[in-house]
Formats: sequence, structure tokens, C-alpha cells
Amino acid sequence: MLRRLRLLLLLAFVLALAPIPAQAVGPTCQTPDRRTGECTIEIPAPTPDPSTRPIGGTPGGGTPGGGTAPQCTRFPAVAVPCSDPELGSWSNALGVYCKLASPQPPATDDVWKGHEGKDGAVYDCVDPFGRNFQLGQLWLPQAPGSTVSPQEAAQAVVRRMDLRAADIGIVPEDKPGSIGAVGAPVYMWTTPGPTTFGPQVLTASAGGVTITAKAKVDRVVWDMGDGTKVTCRTPGTVYRDAFGFKMSPDCGHRYTNTSAGKPSNAYPITATSYWVVDWTGPAGSAGQITLNLLSRTSIVMGELQALVTR
Repeated sequence: MLRRLRLLLLLAFVLALAPIPAQAVGPTCQTPDRRTGECTIEIPAPTPDPSTRPIGGTPGGGTPGGGTAPQCTRFPAVAVPCSDPELGSWSNALGVYCKLASPQPPATDDVWKGHEGKDGAVYDCVDPFGRNFQLGQLWLPQAPGSTVSPQEAAQAVVRRMDLRAADIGIVPEDKPGSIGAVGAPVYMWTTPGPTTFGPQVLTASAGGVTITAKAKVDRVVWDMGDGTKVTCRTPGTVYRDAFGFKMSPDCGHRYTNTSAGKPSNAYPITATSYWVVDWTGPAGSAGQITLNLLSRTSIVMGELQALVTR
């Protein structure tokens, strides 16, 4: 009598890879790349505020060339007049008022920092809102007066960081003909890197405002398509054949039912990366920007059956 055991998988479908949209809290993701999940962040222009129109500006906030009046703010986003007849012009980048020093210091004065006769000028700068009202003289490469707030500059720096949704890795694999088995471990991971998981640190300037931003993924939440959500605080573990039927040590799942009856007979899966970006800027300004970037895939789950033949 001859017995042999055959394992038959009841489902055989072609895996469908769904498009990858992206969502964001704070800066808004408008044009995600369908393959990588890379997101373009649109930064809104400052809203004109009559109370911050420079002295001598036109009614309604208009400026030559059709632009809008600068929005001058001090941390945390409190509007201030852009000009003061005694103190000079407000600098969003420095968080102070500055006016051209007259007369200019001699060329031997250390305040020039080696720029005397080359570029920029020396300004008398004061902070009427802080502890040190009189800051003294500063060399500046250009006249003070920035139209960019620290918050807007931070958003611009975050855009340059090229933060992305999870680069999904999963077993059973998301490719045609790949079928997983109910009860077998499912491994999920994302390829770690500065743009896919962090950490990433970037110091950059936008509109004359220098920002240091530190970004990292706080967690990746996997919606497994069967009503289960798995929260992973690490990038996850890449599956290897040596693992066999062992569960993932940090980011895994087991299905209890096949994917039959689901759209395309596959479980739709989403991975949402919750990015947290802490930033610091001039004059003690600081804040946090969060981005929720989402990527999608799907996997087919079948059922193992043992058939005994004689």
C-alpha cells in the first residue's frame, strides 16, 4: 500500500498591486509617486494681514509687482508690525528689529567678520519682546525683513527631506502566483533608510530662515484587510527561509480565513507611516510637523489541505 501526501492550495490568482496614495497631516501630499510613495508637499503662501503691512504700504496689502504684503511674526506665530519708526524693520529670521547703523563701524571692527567693503552691512538690532532689548550690532548679508515665518520655513525644509511612505516588504510576496497559507506567519517590513524610516537630520534655509529638522517614523500601522491592524515600532524583520513557521519577532500577522470573496480574491493591505519631524529655528522658535504617508499592496491567502491516496 502506497501513501503519499499532497498539499494543494485551493486558490490561484494573479496578485494585483494597487496604486499608492498618500495622506498628510500638516503639509498636504498632492502628487505621490505610485511606485515609491514619494510625496510632494505644497506649502501655502502667507495670508496677507493688514496689521502687518509695512509702514507706507498700499491699502489692502498690495506691493509693487502684484505680490502680497510680508507677514511678520514672532514665535509662536504672533503677528508684529513689519516696521517700527525707531527700531527699524522686523526680521522673521532673527526675531528682532534691525536698522542700518549710521555711521558704519570702522573696517577694523570685529563685527564685520571679514566682510567689510565686500557685501552686506552692519545693523543695530533690538528685541523689544525678549529679555535682551538691546542686542547690539550685527553684520547681515542683506537688509532685514523676511516674508517667511519659521513655521513656513520648517515646512519647506521638510519638503526637501524627501520623506516617503513605507517601501513595503511582505511574505507571502506581493507578486503574481504567490499564495500564502491560512495559519502560516505573515512577515511585514519596510526597507529602513533616511527617507523611508529615518532618522534623518537636515539643516537648511528657506527665505533666509535657517531651520534644523529631525525626522523619524514613530510607527507603521498595517491594516491587514481582515479587520486587524498591526502597529510596528520598528522597520520589521525581513523573512528568511530559515525562519520556517516562526512568527516575526516584531512585525507579523496570521490569517484565520482565506482571501476568497475579497476584491480580486486578495486581502487589501495598507501601511501608514507616521512621521514625526521636530524642528528648531531662530529666536527660540520650535515646533513639530507630522506626516501620515500611506502605501498599499495586496496578498492572496489560500488554505492547506492534505489528501491521502492509496
